[in-house]
Amino acid sequence: MEKNEPVLDVKNISKKRGKTPILKDVNFSIGEGEICGFVGRNGAGKTTLMKIITSMLFPDEGEIIICGKNLKTEREEALKNIGAVIETPEMYGYLTGRQNLNYMASMLKDVTKDDIEEAIRYSNLGDKIDEKVKKYSLGMKQRLGLAQALIGDISLLILDEPTNGLDPLGVVELENTINTLVKEKGVSVFISSHILSEIENICTKVVFIDNGEIINIQKMDEESQVNNTKNMFINTDLPEKAAEIIKSIPDIELLKVEK
Repeated sequence: MEKNEPVLDVKNISKKRGKTPILKDVNFSIGEGEICGFVGRNGAGKTTLMKIITSMLFPDEGEIIICGKNLKTEREEALKNIGAVIETPEMYGYLTGRQNLNYMASMLKDVTKDDIEEAIRYSNLGDKIDEKVKKYSLGMKQRLGLAQALIGDISLLILDEPTNGLDPLGVVELENTINTLVKEKGVSVFISSHILSEIENICTKVVFIDNGEIINIQKMDEESQVNNTKNMFINTDLPEKAAEIIKSIPDIELLKVEK
């Protein structure tokens, strides 16, 4: 990857399910060491895009560039740069957390025991790593999934709704883990949620998606944090009337109206 080149470059991605558009000309990039939030309602297209980035789905149009490698033409070289937790992580309940990690590591190249131990440390599972996964709570499975994603020398960590199943303390632990990863390993993070408040504290940038379209990209700099800038999705049976009301309110910007 060349200097100042994005870790992830999403270019003109579109995807349909049958005749229904799921993603519509999606464009954005993530730089080195950036924590990029991906926020939208359930069904907005977040998981679909993450599956395209991880080669679980193919786009109808557009291209994905990961660390300078085109996902379509240099798939293996591109994918070795990312670790991901998409939806519910796959794991074997009859094995312990550590055994699951060892099994996954056996399918990867050049993974050492130290790499596995480092991934375990970031997961914050502690002694639970040696318990069988069938005894894990959803939050513990999320942590094990994070450890799986961190095995190997990655540049981009992709987390799909990672706060699901986590209690408030677990959310804080996840935030601390992500910040530590960025500081210690220089990893970039792409993290989705349908609740902005759960991830905005750690994000350097947030991409907002609705009905498959990017509606706003907001830098979470000091000024925006001081001003407490928020993006909201409002469901109403009277969109035009709601738009008139919103436009009349000072310091509020109307981004998009759908009938």
